[in-house]
Amino acid sequence: MKTSFVLLRPLMTLGLLCLNVSVLPVLEAAEPTTEQAGISFYNTRVIFTATSLSGVTQTLYNKTDTARLLQSFIRPVDTQTGDVDIDNHGNVALPFIVTPPLERVDAHSDVTLRIRRNDVPLPDDRESVFYLSMKAIPSQPKHADSNKVTLAVLSSMKLFYRPQGLKRYAVEEASGALSFRKQGNQLTAVNPTPYWLTFAVLRVGNTELDKAQLRLMVPPKGEREYHLPGGTQGAITWQLIDEDTWLTPPKHQD
Repeated sequence: MKTSFVLLRPLMTLGLLCLNVSVLPVLEAAEPTTEQAGISFYNTRVIFTATSLSGVTQTLYNKTDTARLLQSFIRPVDTQTGDVDIDNHGNVALPFIVTPPLERVDAHSDVTLRIRRNDVPLPDDRESVFYLSMKAIPSQPKHADSNKVTLAVLSSMKLFYRPQGLKRYAVEEASGALSFRKQGNQLTAVNPTPYWLTFAVLRVGNTELDKAQLRLMVPPKGEREYHLPGGTQGAITWQLIDEDTWLTPPKHQD
């Protein structure tokens, strides 16, 4: 039996998940207020395979009593933090488009986003990863209080592209192919597979790596270094997050 990475619910709501979530002020005001984004969805990552010729879809639901303006776009991964590079500092050419890019979502209604490939090439021997970002802006009453802030909630989920020949479900198998080497306070994860791998748990002895380090994915056919506190000793235990955000079974290396 697998162990869920997130608290399972019929729907998942922006701002309540283990996603990259930011709250952005839209209007300046004296007394900031916050409210739930109210935009919900069923899954927290998107797998785009080479056979998805018409693209893939993601449906979002507005469960609030007010309309939301939803802006959706693709962004690269910040390789230094593992988070979304919302400003695309490296001017990375983005190989996907999202339609509609801007859409009003009425109260208690939904919108379906479609993600399609464009002509920007991607590697054909390994997985690529980006972020699908969604900014939800609440509508304002006609006579809104000018002393309050309107907050836009920006949420981003990982978008994985798998070229021809890569399996739709592969992370659990890939977990067993990982290996580690330790030198001083540095732990290096070695990934011989063509998939990006995300740790849910990475522990050396009784020392668990923190969430900031776990956000750093191990690249396909590559390595990732992690910092350990001084004197850390013991067996290495890890679990990955799979395609459906479940935890893979624990693996160990002495």
